[in-house]
Amino acid sequence: MLIEEVQHYSNLELLAKKAKEGFITGMHSSPFHGFSVEFAEHRPYNAGESIRYLDWKLLARTDKKYIKQFNEETNLRANLWVDISRSMHYPSENPLKLKFACLAAATFSLLFQQQKDAFSMNLFSEQGFIHRQPAKSTLSHWQQSIGLLQPYWDNSNRPFINNHSPIALDEMSMQVHRRSLVILFSDLLFGEEDSVEFTNFWKSIALLKFLKCEVMVFHILHNPTEIDLMVDNKPTRFVDLETGAAIKLQPEEIQNAFMLIQQQWLQQTKDKLADLDVDYIPCDVSAPIDQVLKSFFARRMKR
Repeated sequence: MLIEEVQHYSNLELLAKKAKEGFITGMHSSPFHGFSVEFAEHRPYNAGESIRYLDWKLLARTDKKYIKQFNEETNLRANLWVDISRSMHYPSENPLKLKFACLAAATFSLLFQQQKDAFSMNLFSEQGFIHRQPAKSTLSHWQQSIGLLQPYWDNSNRPFINNHSPIALDEMSMQVHRRSLVILFSDLLFGEEDSVEFTNFWKSIALLKFLKCEVMVFHILHNPTEIDLMVDNKPTRFVDLETGAAIKLQPEEIQNAFMLIQQQWLQQTKDKLADLDVDYIPCDVSAPIDQVLKSFFARRMKR
């Protein structure tokens, strides 16, 4: 399934169902069942209840009865983070990167909903997270998530109504529940290494790992032009979608240097994420989306 082939299909909800039924048979088995091994706190023992979790050592020391409580999670809690910043609206006349992210996020959210796992759909731009959802697993919640993504799939430029101030990525990370799953869909174009956006991104990933979250990054790029610079060999005007800066160049004069720089950036990104034990899934929007997701599921089933 090529994004270019289905991009004009207006109903994202039906498209996500088709994608899910076509090549996804299951993503995970919830890793937490009943009481986990991580202690949370004590509470007083109530007469008549089970003594299974009575803290006998504390009883011996204090002659008081307390029940040990643990972090109990019976289902996965997933957080879908979708980058809608200006660089994702590429190519400008046909934003395949953004559409790829929308369809992938819609497909994952349907899978979570059908497995009765709570999930949240969250959108962020250059300003930070402009929309945050609570984590739920109901069908109506999934339909609301699709409604959130639909304008970006349609590329309708419909004004987004946000009743809350944007929150930075690192602040958002601090609000994620421990041991959650975070799936990020982004081109990872956050500016120079000393920029606030770049710093916040890596700080966010580190915070999520500190919270013992499982983090997966879908790196969405248009490889033919953003990596290999395969454009017409004529004077071309290159525009930075994030800043609006523009320059006119002859592609063949810069192609080799451009490819080298981009390959180095990709490798550095992979290495940093590997050091943080983050799953990295490269996504070329010019390739079939089902191949990308099948590869992801095959890797996840081995874990």
